Amino acid sequence: MAIKTVIKFVLGNAKLGKGKYKIVGFGIPADYNFNDGKRNRNTCAGAKDCRDVCYAKQGMYLFSNVKAARNKALQQTLNADFVTLAIADLTKLAKNGYNVVRIHDSGDFYSQEYLNKWYSIAKALPNLVFYAYTKALNLDLWKDKPSNFRLIQSLGGRWDSKIDLSKPHSRIFTDHNVRIANGYVDGNVSDEPAIEGEVKIGLVYHGNRNMNDEQKQKFSLPVL
Repeated sequence: MAIKTVIKFVLGNAKLGKGKYKIVGFGIPADYNFNDGKRNRNTCAGAKDCRDVCYAKQGMYLFSNVKAARNKALQQTLNADFVTLAIADLTKLAKNGYNVVRIHDSGDFYSQEYLNKWYSIAKALPNLVFYAYTKALNLDLWKDKPSNFRLIQSLGGRWDSKIDLSKPHSRIFTDHNVRIANGYVDGNVSDEPAIEGEVKIGLVYHGNRNMNDEQKQKFSLPVL
């Protein structure tokens, strides 16, 4: 029987299969302009090199039903009861074996207030693991981050200079040989490295659009 939730969570993750992690996903539109009632925002304000090759702006993400669901999820994050409803939904899902929450397979933390909402949710549910890739390095990411929240800094954005390479981070590679030579674990096959706190996660580009030479140059790294 399907589990009904108020918040637009998605159940399951192909990259985790049927192992020890049972995942709940939450996503908002990628690179989307909106107003949060206080100011104009973009759901991927930190995006830079990734903007033209973003996988979340291709394929199934262009389907009308997917776009509608992501837009509704974004609107839900703006509501005063988002934290309360998310905690209630995730408590119910946890009773059905779900133990990991993936935040933002599309989109990113668009404000400090929004990030803090997720931190409040994670603090209320210490038995769940939350994880998210982010380019929102303009925010205060570390001060109130709960211990069950895995935050992976994502290179290729506007605020790369703020990234702490001693903490979990990811970067896009053009191929696996370069990823391996630079000592990054494979984040394509499974999300376990992100969930389990690996520091260096490599993601080889897998979008539907082929990179042009200029884009390949942006993501090419010398062997360290």
